[in-house]
Amino acid sequence: MSASVKRERANRSGSGSGWLPAIYLAAPIAWLVAFFIAPMVILLVVSFQKADVFTGLGSFTGWSNYTAFFSDHAQLRVLLSTAIITTASMALMLALSLPIAYLLAFRVGRWELPLLLLLVVADELNPLIRVYAWRMLLGRDGILNSFFQLVGLVQHPIAILLFSKFAVVLVMSMEFLTYTMIPIYAALKTVDPSLLDAANDLGARLPVTLRKILIPLAAPGIFVAIILVGIPMLTEFVTPALVGGTSAYMIGNSIEDQILESGNWGVGAAMSFLMLVISAVLALVAYRVGKLNRLETAA
Repeated sequence: MSASVKRERANRSGSGSGWLPAIYLAAPIAWLVAFFIAPMVILLVVSFQKADVFTGLGSFTGWSNYTAFFSDHAQLRVLLSTAIITTASMALMLALSLPIAYLLAFRVGRWELPLLLLLVVADELNPLIRVYAWRMLLGRDGILNSFFQLVGLVQHPIAILLFSKFAVVLVMSMEFLTYTMIPIYAALKTVDPSLLDAANDLGARLPVTLRKILIPLAAPGIFVAIILVGIPMLTEFVTPALVGGTSAYMIGNSIEDQILESGNWGVGAAMSFLMLVISAVLALVAYRVGKLNRLETAA
């Protein structure tokens, strides 16, 4: 067979296989358009309409649904409270995740995989069950208060343990701890253990090693964790409703009330879309900071 015939057959087979990637991607792209992009478009359209549970979709009202949110000082206070609770929860999760990821990556040896699987399996428990378990633990007549009174640490139950911002921060931190720890663990696994040995030989203590070596090298995992966990926490409404009470009312609870209680679909859709925009901005900032950190580390 001549070389020209072989080239012609190769070109034909190459041109035919060029459709394969499009065929493979057609189903997931169609799924993404139908169940993600289309609902987002509907949400955006409804946010510009006068829409409620009684009259359904009405006329377009421009930016009135958005201005109604920003002109409501109570809603802005709820948004500020949400930012504070989310930031505190993320700080606590990072403070717990870094040492756990360090121990799993460098110190537990052959127990590394079993412990990691145990954390993942424990996190697969129904979130609602976990929240109610925390209520049993933190309540006025719960396990912690009963123990503190039994050993004489307190005379009366500690009310702040439940139905407070403290309770929401604690429960949300534990709820998303595994999702925060795994990206950091994955980033630490790329660190050469000889760097830690060298730091130890030079007399660096663990806090210095964490600050100078591990945290900078784990920064990409930290930023992935912030995106993966921080965005869902912004719109969390189950945990604040069950363990926060009125003192830890978050923006997710407000959106739920606008849509389900007040039936104000337009304002609820506007608030939801605003949270989507804020989440996208946070993701972009985290990505840029992580990219800059990788460039600095490479340099």
